[in-house]
Amino acid sequence: MPKVKKYSKEEAHQRQIDRVNEYNRTHKKEAYRNQKKSRARNFIKKDATREELQELRGLIDERLKEISKN
Repeated sequence: MPKVKKYSKEEAHQRQIDRVNEYNRTHKKEAYRNQKKSRARNFIKKDATREELQELRGLIDERLKEISKN
């Protein structure tokens, strides 16, 4: 059986970063969508005012109606 190579924490971290960058490069649409989704969630959780949340609720309701028609 081949030996399993052990990496230092720094090497393992760098390999993980490289894998993420490779995924983002090869799956641009998915990566961009995930980035937008993350930004939207963070905005809602951390920065949105009551008025902005109410506006977003209306937009979400409209979008849900569009989707359910299809």
